[in-house]
Amino acid sequence: MVRGTVNIQALEVRQQIYEFIQHYPGLHFREIQRRLGIAVGTLQYHVRHLEEEKLIIGRKDGEYTRYYTVGVVTERDRFLLQFLRQRPMRHALLFLLEKKKVNHKQISLKIGLSPATTSWYLAKLVDANLLGKKRDGREVFYHLLNPKEMSRVLLTYRASFLDEVVDRFAAIFEK
Repeated sequence: MVRGTVNIQALEVRQQIYEFIQHYPGLHFREIQRRLGIAVGTLQYHVRHLEEEKLIIGRKDGEYTRYYTVGVVTERDRFLLQFLRQRPMRHALLFLLEKKKVNHKQISLKIGLSPATTSWYLAKLVDANLLGKKRDGREVFYHLLNPKEMSRVLLTYRASFLDEVVDRFAAIFEK
């Protein structure tokens, strides 16, 4: 590239990435790469540039870095989206929004995971203060600590989930 000239194609790719992150906040790098069909190196280059320009921000979530546009998504919504971006947790949270109070076995059956895996996900949600749990005899029942906040985030970002379960929740909520 000649010094002082603008690479229009690079700017178009960068804008495409920015708009995608704006529309789908909280997706991780590989998911952005898969959905946009951009080479890994190209995406890394443009994401790094967008971060340096303070247009997007990357937040570590375990093994993943999730991306958000600056000034659009609140810190609290970022926190909630890191859980909602994980399908099993999202489905468990939606089930709890629907049923209010359910036991471990009901959640495990609903999300289609083994009891041990379900326990792992539920423990993460309890540790994050998103779920409460109460023992009743031999059973443990779970409930959302702030269902209104969870509903708000799901409805605000519902188009970004590409999930029929979220769409059904939104349809019921809007009735």
